[in-house]
Amino acid sequence: MNNSKASCPICGGVILLPADVEVSEIITCSECYNRVVIEKIEEGDVILSEAPEIDEDWGQ
Repeated sequence: MNNSKASCPICGGVILLPADVEVSEIITCSECYNRVVIEKIEEGDVILSEAPEIDEDWGQ
């Protein structure tokens, strides 16, 4: 996949995506600084959604 853009599901801002982006990857919107997750990649289109909140017990 070439570098592409997606729209932030929270603020509608443009997010530049790296060429090696993968499903389930969490990235940060450069406009609103919220975390979003890559839900689906289909035919060059990237579907984003708001990332879940981090629970205190993650990684334990």
